[in-house]
Amino acid sequence: METLLQEARRQTSDAGVGALLDRILAEPRLHARLINSLSRMEYVGARKMVKARHIDSLDNAGMQHLLEEVGHALRLKRAAIKVNGGSDEGIETYATEHTLAGDAGEGYLQGVDRGCEGLLTGLGLSEPKRSEVNYVLSSLAIEVRAEAFYPVYEEALQRAGAPFSVRSILSDELRHLEEMTTAIAEHLPEGGEAIIEAALKLEDQCFRRWISALRDSLD
Repeated sequence: METLLQEARRQTSDAGVGALLDRILAEPRLHARLINSLSRMEYVGARKMVKARHIDSLDNAGMQHLLEEVGHALRLKRAAIKVNGGSDEGIETYATEHTLAGDAGEGYLQGVDRGCEGLLTGLGLSEPKRSEVNYVLSSLAIEVRAEAFYPVYEEALQRAGAPFSVRSILSDELRHLEEMTTAIAEHLPEGGEAIIEAALKLEDQCFRRWISALRDSLD
């Protein structure tokens, strides 16, 4: 798994995320909209969990994961308001005009989810097993990216002297990654490494599209 994380970190760096974040953080209103986009992505992730998980597989850890994702969305929403001068003006909802490339951010999650679903097609899984395995695989890919993205964002926040931190969110995401790593080993058949590798490749494509949309939103 460490090799996968190192590759995700390299990809994040190659995409110029740090420099892009510095540009956004220099303008508080833009930054507030970016944070609102991240909040929207955490919310959409939680919503997808609710839809994907069946009662026969939803345990205490699963409920904790869901609760923490919703908590991340709320913490980021509050951070957006703080950066926005204590007002929610212009970031009231998750609508397109209240976010920065928010539609593309949600598209990132949807793309990873649909892509992972396609990778599982040939395994002959039936419901609810198929939804559960797709949840684990797509979550694994997204958590790998979160572990690569949030440290870069935290560094940008520190450089800008921002009034909040994402260290606690990163801590949660690292634990989620450990949980998904264990779960995927239980769900995928022998030789499942190829499916994981394919999932990470498609995730990278989706991630780069989102970063490109963020960059375009500044032009």
